[in-house]
Amino acid sequence: MSIALLTEDEFLHNNRISQQQWQASQMTWPTLKAIGLCHEQRTEALNLTAESYARIIQQCSHVHSVRWRVKNPQHLMEKIVRKTQPHSSTFKAKYLGINQYNYDEIVTDLIGVRALHLFKDDGLVIHDYLMNKWQYEEPPVYYVRSGDDEVFAVLPKDIKVKIHPAGYRSLHYVFGSELQQRRIFTEVQVRTIFEEAWTEIDHKIRYPNFSTDAEICSFLLIFNRLVGSADEMGSFVKQLAVEAEQRQQALIASKKITETNVVEVEGLFDKLEEKPIKQDDYQLVIAKLRQQVMQLQSDKEVLQKSICSNMLASTTVVSQRCYKASELLDK
Repeated sequence: MSIALLTEDEFLHNNRISQQQWQASQMTWPTLKAIGLCHEQRTEALNLTAESYARIIQQCSHVHSVRWRVKNPQHLMEKIVRKTQPHSSTFKAKYLGINQYNYDEIVTDLIGVRALHLFKDDGLVIHDYLMNKWQYEEPPVYYVRSGDDEVFAVLPKDIKVKIHPAGYRSLHYVFGSELQQRRIFTEVQVRTIFEEAWTEIDHKIRYPNFSTDAEICSFLLIFNRLVGSADEMGSFVKQLAVEAEQRQQALIASKKITETNVVEVEGLFDKLEEKPIKQDDYQLVIAKLRQQVMQLQSDKEVLQKSICSNMLASTTVVSQRCYKASELLDK
C-alpha cells in the first residue's frame, strides 16, 4: 500500500504497535507519514545507489556474495516509533526532532548492503578493501556474541568491538554519499555465510513479534553457538588444507633429496669397484658413503617427526572443536 493512502490505525496494526507504545513515542502521525512518503518517493534513486555499492563490493575476491536492500517505508516509520520512546530499551535521543527534512541525516541504514564471506579471517581482507574504496562516517564496529572465546588475534585500531545483545556477529560500516543534493548513509555489514543463515532464521522467528518465549530464545542461543563453532571449523579446515599442502611439498622435496643421495651413493659404490684403488682413497670413499647413509636416515627421521607433529596438532584441534560443540547441547 502506498504511504499516501495509509491511515494511522492501519500503520499501527500492520506493524504491531500498541496504543501504549504509540502514545509513548514522541512522534505525531502527520510528521511520521511525511517521512514515510518522502522515503517512498526516493526509493528508486536509493536502489541505484545500493546497486552501485553492491557491484563495487562484489569485485573483492574474498567476498562470496552480496545482498542489498533499501529500507521499506513502513519499516522506517516503525523504527522511528521504537527509537522515540524515551523509557524503552530501543530509545535513541538523536531521533528526537526527526522529520522529513532531516531523517536521512539521522537514520544510517536507509540502504543496507551485506557482504558475505566463507572464512572468518576473510573479514579483515574485506575490511582493507572497503577502506580503500570509501571513507567511513562512523568508526567500524565488530559485533560479537557474549562468551565468544576470541574475535581476531589482531584488529585494526579503528575497529571497535561491541557485544551484541542478540548475539549477532558481523562487521558494521556506515559510508556516506551524495544523492539529489542530500547526504545519505549506507550501512555495510560483513559476515560469514553461517552467520547470515542464523541471522535470517532469527529474524524470521523472533524479530517480527519481538518474541520473548524462553524456549524459543534458548534454542536460538544454542543455534547461535553452533554457528560460531561452524565458523571455527571452517577456519580450521582451511588451515588443515594449508598444512596438507605443506606436507605434500615436504614429501616432494624429500624425494628429490633422496634421489640425489641415491645417485651419489651409487657413484661411491662404482668407485669402490674400481681396481686398483689406493688405500687412502678407499677410506675416503667409505667415509663419504657412511655420511650419505647417515644423512638419508636423518632426513627420514626429520620428515617423519614433522608429519607426526602436524597430524598430532591437527587431531588435537579437531578433538577440541568436537568437544566444544558437544558442550553446547548441555548448556
